[in-house]
Amino acid sequence: MKWACLATSLFRVYQVPKPDNAEVRKLIAEKTPLVLYGSYNERIYLAECGGGGMMKTSFIPASFPLPIIRRHTGTPFMGYAGATYIIQEFCNALFDALFHILPLGTELDKIEATLGRASVESTIPWEPEAQDLLDALLEQQPVLVRISAAKRFRDQAERDARETGRSHVQAERFAELFGQSTTGVHA
Repeated sequence: MKWACLATSLFRVYQVPKPDNAEVRKLIAEKTPLVLYGSYNERIYLAECGGGGMMKTSFIPASFPLPIIRRHTGTPFMGYAGATYIIQEFCNALFDALFHILPLGTELDKIEATLGRASVESTIPWEPEAQDLLDALLEQQPVLVRISAAKRFRDQAERDARETGRSHVQAERFAELFGQSTTGVHA
């Protein structure tokens, strides 16, 4: 009798409030994650928004409704096997993200060579508003690619300033290059 009571308390069903699907859809579209755990619904929302900007989001099935057949014994994420599954899937998703970050050899041949380290004399000053726009643009990027994105955006803005004869990177021109609004930006 003791064991029956223990078993009953171990397998108690907890009711979780139903998620607001409209809010979930909105969040996935506005702040597309690098890795998304979820149900088939979240997978559909991800497909609707195009799966992100620079990076393709990795989807990891983690909730119902899902296809019935799952190969791993740790699903639904219980015990050591479940924890192992979660970690393995997340690490695999990060490797996939890295694959999408690194350019293919054929792409490297098509683009302009990366600038060498600029000397102090050749660096171009930035308007504070332009720096604010760069910071806002980087905030929208997944954490994993922010350093690469920052270098790419900075190099492109400074190259444009040199080519157009500007003495500094201007907020208006930065907004034109990267499709941002300058309203509401302050130093």
